[in-house]
Amino acid sequence: MNTIEENKDLLKFNAEGVHPADMFLNARKAAVKAVDDYMEGKEEPMYCGFASVSIHPARGKFVSFMKKADIGDSGFRGGYRISYYDIMPLDHQYRMTQSLDIKEVATEAFRDELRKYGLTVYADSRAD
Repeated sequence: MNTIEENKDLLKFNAEGVHPADMFLNARKAAVKAVDDYMEGKEEPMYCGFASVSIHPARGKFVSFMKKADIGDSGFRGGYRISYYDIMPLDHQYRMTQSLDIKEVATEAFRDELRKYGLTVYADSRAD
């Protein structure tokens, strides 16, 4: 984490040529892989909750792209929020899960991937 924060300007510079759709798809791929790896050989955890990522500030080419694609919304506490349900593909077996554990694994992987592009992203969750 410290390495990413220390090199944020360099990461943003390197990400200039990356299309926001590719950023989203790469982050989605990381989230799907994280969930699949986490669930291998397990049954679905039944502790229910909600999870999302929050991008701060809510501007820039990635957020503009997400708004145009109608993915996510304005965050309750500022920033731009992308829900677990917006992250996971429609055909994934755990897309409609209520499991907080699965949602946290996915949003944390999604967050970590977007941070590689120099974005300030947080994973948020709460129990139901």
